[in-house]
Amino acid sequence: MGFLISGALVGSGAIWALRLILEPDLFADSSGAVLGLELLIVSATAGVGMVVSRGRWARNLGWLVIGAELPLAAVMAFDNWGAVALAATLGTLVLLSGPWLTGFLRQLPPADAPANVAVYLALGLLLLPGLVAVSAPAGLEPLHWIAAGAAAIGAWSYSRAMPVGLWGARTLIPVLLMVAAVFSPPVGGLLIGIAAIAVLVSAWSKPAALAVYSLVPTATGVAVPPELVPAELLAAAGYDDRGRKREEIK
Repeated sequence: MGFLISGALVGSGAIWALRLILEPDLFADSSGAVLGLELLIVSATAGVGMVVSRGRWARNLGWLVIGAELPLAAVMAFDNWGAVALAATLGTLVLLSGPWLTGFLRQLPPADAPANVAVYLALGLLLLPGLVAVSAPAGLEPLHWIAAGAAAIGAWSYSRAMPVGLWGARTLIPVLLMVAAVFSPPVGGLLIGIAAIAVLVSAWSKPAALAVYSLVPTATGVAVPPELVPAELLAAAGYDDRGRKREEIK
């Protein structure tokens, strides 16, 4: 059943993506295209997360997708596209609301799972292009495109534990969002500004850094017990038969 729910979630996002790209209605072509692609990417992330990682975060992300699609259905024209998109959303809503994912999803996080702050930061960066599109429904200015692109690259690199993703979220992305907020309508600019502050605070937290920089240093080579090393090799290297440096023993 989990595979069916995952497919329904991705299918719903794909239908909404097609509608927003082909008939954006209230949105300009650029804003509708970015928002549509965002819904498709986020729904695919949630669907794949359900199947691969079996994490509860994937279900929560699916709820967020539904929470974005329902308001769109309420404000956009209810034509043939609208009827199909709403039906897909409601069907996915019913599937997510049922008990079928209880045994399918992992109930406890894995022992080596990153902290919640790190997960929320990665997902927040992923959601930023859609937020930028919603905040500028009349069309995206060049700075909107730059901010959305930087956020998408930051989400990808940070989710792969790359330092450039962390430092981008700490420095460049919040600045670009603040600049993009200036070129947005008042309400949209406020939303982008709040998102910029949230990214900045989350990225500078210790758990966000630990998701990239491990506490355990890595070392080259493989440790070998002294009992397995010939005595002459240990002596030549300056160690005794127990692996201790001879000058340290003295």
